[in-house]
Amino acid sequence: MEHREDHNEIPEFTLEDILAEFGSGSDLYRTEDLPAEENSPEPAPAEAPAQQKAPAEPEPHAEPETSAAVKTTQQPEGLRFTPGADPVDMDFPAEVLEEVFSSGGPLLPEEDRPSETQIIHFPHQPVPEEDGKPAAETAPEEVPAEEKAPEEEPAEEPQGSAEPEEPPKVSLEQIMNDTVSSVLEEQEDGILEERPPLREVLRHWWEKLTRPRTATPIPQDTETLWEQPQEPQPEPEPDPEPDMDVAVRAEKRRCARLKRQCWCVLPEAVLLTVLSVLDGLGLYVPQLWAALPVLRGIIPGGLLLLALALSGRVWRSARKQLSQRRITCETAALLASLVCLGDCVYAALGCGEQLPLAAVPVISLLLCLWGQLLAAKARLAGFRLADLGGEPPYNVSVTPAGACKQQGTAEGFYRLSHQPDVSYRWQIILTPLALAATSILAAVVCFGGEGQPVRPLWIWSALLSGGLPLALPVAGTLPLSSLNRRLNRSGSAVAGYAGASAITAARRMVVTDDDLFPPGTVSLNGLKLYGEEIGKVVSYAATAAQAAGSQLTPLFDQLLASEGGTHLHLEDLRFYEDGGIGGTIRGESVTMGSAYFMKKHHVSLPRDLKLKTGVFLAVDGQLIAIFAIKYQPSRNVEWALRAMRRNRITPVLATRSANITPALLKRKFRLDARPLYPDISTRLALSELTEGRGRPHAIIYRDGLMAFAETVIGSRRMRRAVRDGTVLSWLGGLSGLLLAYYFTSVGAFAALSALNFLCFLLLWLLTVLLLAGLVRHY
Repeated sequence: MEHREDHNEIPEFTLEDILAEFGSGSDLYRTEDLPAEENSPEPAPAEAPAQQKAPAEPEPHAEPETSAAVKTTQQPEGLRFTPGADPVDMDFPAEVLEEVFSSGGPLLPEEDRPSETQIIHFPHQPVPEEDGKPAAETAPEEVPAEEKAPEEEPAEEPQGSAEPEEPPKVSLEQIMNDTVSSVLEEQEDGILEERPPLREVLRHWWEKLTRPRTATPIPQDTETLWEQPQEPQPEPEPDPEPDMDVAVRAEKRRCARLKRQCWCVLPEAVLLTVLSVLDGLGLYVPQLWAALPVLRGIIPGGLLLLALALSGRVWRSARKQLSQRRITCETAALLASLVCLGDCVYAALGCGEQLPLAAVPVISLLLCLWGQLLAAKARLAGFRLADLGGEPPYNVSVTPAGACKQQGTAEGFYRLSHQPDVSYRWQIILTPLALAATSILAAVVCFGGEGQPVRPLWIWSALLSGGLPLALPVAGTLPLSSLNRRLNRSGSAVAGYAGASAITAARRMVVTDDDLFPPGTVSLNGLKLYGEEIGKVVSYAATAAQAAGSQLTPLFDQLLASEGGTHLHLEDLRFYEDGGIGGTIRGESVTMGSAYFMKKHHVSLPRDLKLKTGVFLAVDGQLIAIFAIKYQPSRNVEWALRAMRRNRITPVLATRSANITPALLKRKFRLDARPLYPDISTRLALSELTEGRGRPHAIIYRDGLMAFAETVIGSRRMRRAVRDGTVLSWLGGLSGLLLAYYFTSVGAFAALSALNFLCFLLLWLLTVLLLAGLVRHY
């Protein structure tokens, strides 16, 4: 190969120099970060002509990860080019090598020539960065001085270097792996996301179906099957409650409208019931049908149409529930009435021999109106009591220890009273299923046999009448109305089913000293002094009782006023688990408590002492007084304790007095109430909790334990009656559906007369009425 000389002698170039400067045509070798060879066999001149980079087609979607920027003096070890070797064997284009080594002049224009030490970046490669900046900016020491000012300073000869270090070898497999990895990172085909489990998908769809419809809908182009979890949004503040006076007036107007509609629908229900009974017994009515068959459909249809026209509140309630995508007993009653009305039209044409089942839908409409009336009356009773004289004195709240009587407030009572009960929650789930089941079974009976039925609407009406529970509209409202009528006589009211269910969930009641022994049942029966003046003794006792918040404070204050004493300052108040208190008055250590407490603190007591409910006072370990306290049991408290025992409600003693213990209750009331008697710290915490204000699940206007126990026990019985009545209603509906399907499928239409239907459905209704009546008896 010939060499062309220019001004300076052109040295021999190795293959490594060319690859480091320009890169190979196929980009199979990565020359970045290779160490520069300091000891070259032939030093390069100061200004070496720049060679043109060999043109090469870049591979599609394959770009190196980093840029190859090296100096012309870098020569990788083991890849040297020797003259006379065949370029083809070196996997390098022969014509490029021949052109480079045969021509002494540059292949690039004069202005595009790179200097000998200029850093050249290959195409399709990003500029190498270090700490977020290009290498040309962050590593200025790599750029020689002659590149910064080529006109002012002459080129310098490279200095000799030591023995070169062996650079790391890069394999072809590693280069291909890096190339594929870089392509996958740059392309956004991505990796398929892991599919969520089936349980999560089902829960997502369930939440989507049950979420409120007031939320803004998701646009169609951005809606996905699986939504990523979002940060919980703060709940919006509830609407302010109206004044109780306004709420009372609104409930009065609602009760008046519902009562008027009930009285309007009642005659139609009575007439249809009488007509069904006469037809079932065969008295006069069959002869009328034989004389005028058209009356078989006109009379029941006219009465049913009149009942539908007078049931405006049922239509309004059904429309409201349908707007919320809920199907309740009102919607089911209207659907059954419309189907039966169509059957009446069909019977008026002279088709069929069975009397239309118009009595059952009319009674369902009447019960829907009655259920709404009972709910409105229950709310009216509670609102009227809450509006009596401003704020109520007490309310029943829910604490971790159970139901607790606290300071009265009416805030929240209105909102709790309007929350739905468990019967309504089951309605919106089971009523659509019942309607779907009756429709499917009616289609099976009508189109599954060999011949077409004469009256398909009668079959559908029979299945609807048997499958929809007749007692469902009153299963939740009738027990609540019975309970509020009972509690109103005691000066109490519960905030609907939600309030009653909350206060009875724990089956415990927090009772205090005043609940067990109201004012007037505790008295001072005597006083005995031991070596101290009565003025000092009474002052010390009144001060200690007042600081401890004892129930005996009024007794000691009355005695203090009669003796002309004053309250003193007590420091370092302490409560003891043994049943007493301690502190410091005027520098003296004062302890006061029961006889057991004095013995535990090594205070000498009289030997012939037989007092069980006394209060002992000691100063500096010496007994100075004994107060004889008498506890008189109350009839109301005894009744309340016995009622709690019968209904399996456990009292939790939150007493401060050391004398009020389970043994005292058993001895005074002759009853083992089995109360919970926690430690002193818990009793003090519960006692302080009764002085706070909580959510009013019920309101009470009377003192004592009797009104409190009546509210809690009645709420528990009402809750159980609602649940049992709902279960029995749906069991009756299921059995009625199965019986109606069986008789219609075998063609026994005579067994499904209007009288038989009424007897069957009214028996199931009777069980709900009896359960609601038992709420008031406890």
